[in-house]
Amino acid sequence: MKKHKHGLSRQFMEIIVLSALASVVLLMIAQVVLNKALRFYFNQPETQQKATERQVEDLQAYLDERHVSSWDTKKLDDWSARHGSAIFMVYDDSRLIYSSYRPAIYQSRDDISDMRLMLDVPEDDSWLPLYNLTLADTEAKAVFYYNGVDAYYGRGCEILLLFSFLSFPCFFLLGSRKFVRYILQLSEEIQAMEGGDLDHPITIQGDDELTTLASSLDCLRLTLSQQQTEEAQAAAKVKSLVTEMSHDLRTPLTTLLLYTEILRHHKYETADQQNEYLTKIDEKARQIKQLSDNLFEYALVTRDTVVQLDAPARFSQIFEEPLAELVDTLQQRGFTCALELGSEDVLLTVRAQYIRRVLDNIGSNLFKYADPAQPVEIRFVRQEGRAGLVFRNHVLPAPPAVESTKVGLISMETMMKKMNAAVKVEQESEWYSITLWFPIAN
Repeated sequence: MKKHKHGLSRQFMEIIVLSALASVVLLMIAQVVLNKALRFYFNQPETQQKATERQVEDLQAYLDERHVSSWDTKKLDDWSARHGSAIFMVYDDSRLIYSSYRPAIYQSRDDISDMRLMLDVPEDDSWLPLYNLTLADTEAKAVFYYNGVDAYYGRGCEILLLFSFLSFPCFFLLGSRKFVRYILQLSEEIQAMEGGDLDHPITIQGDDELTTLASSLDCLRLTLSQQQTEEAQAAAKVKSLVTEMSHDLRTPLTTLLLYTEILRHHKYETADQQNEYLTKIDEKARQIKQLSDNLFEYALVTRDTVVQLDAPARFSQIFEEPLAELVDTLQQRGFTCALELGSEDVLLTVRAQYIRRVLDNIGSNLFKYADPAQPVEIRFVRQEGRAGLVFRNHVLPAPPAVESTKVGLISMETMMKKMNAAVKVEQESEWYSITLWFPIAN
């Protein structure tokens, strides 16, 4: 299997990695923006004060609900654990009751200074206002610092993390859109092929498995288009052949019927005239037989859609017997043959049955149109990886008045094509030649 420089698996892996990196970068940028936005928001004095007052109200509601006394530090620890962003100290006059950031035995209010140092704030006490709290057993004061940035930043990061996970498939789809567009384009072009449009080429782009698929589809399109063209040409050829054959059969049949009518009604004067009419009837009957034979042979050749060629054989082995029969028949008809077969004995791959039919058609053509007063030339030829035979003859000074459908030539061309060979016909004023070309087997 062909290895692609940019295979789909590799490209999708790259898209996955890039999508993951994009999601991580987006998360980091969003976290930085969130942090700066929260800091800007809670750096406003009014915002910070309102947020702190809400925490104090929540703590007071908790104290009232649980009836917390000044000695219930465990309950205060529970509230502080649930509100980790709130740092506070509760004291009664000079006695420190509770401190959320020093889980030890509290000694004095000097811890407020420690809290100021821990939070890195100025010595001015105005930044931390005092709030009144009502405990179950006493009234107390509280110093509160609420870190709204930390409180909301954690929740915001959770939302951003979820958004980052959701953004990954979006980035992946964004990176895969070119493949989706290409697949949709191929789907439209395939539908056009199904509808019979074989003129529009399949789009080929990239260097991956989709490119191979598109290339194969385009080759299929070209093959189907070629098959349609060949079928149309074959249908037109058959239609033309049937038309010409019907005309050529009608002419001798009409003449044949005319002479049989004369003989039936004894419209002749002498026995010689009767024999003359019988001879013409015989000629027309033979002409009709030849036409029917040619048509039958053409039907047989076109029927063989798949041809099994014989094993490679030498030129002399293939043509020795059929050529000898052809030359003998020509000589019996009064022709002379000039053979130049040379000494080369190349290897060819043919079908012996077709070779005999081809030579029979050539012989029939020579009998009709060749001048027996001139020799028929039969020569061996070789050129650029192919070899064959040339049949060359003088045409009759006055060709017979016989219309030909050229079915023999058509069937001969068909047989040669099925053997991966070719036939070339050349005609001049006095000369006529047929060249058979066969590829030389290795």
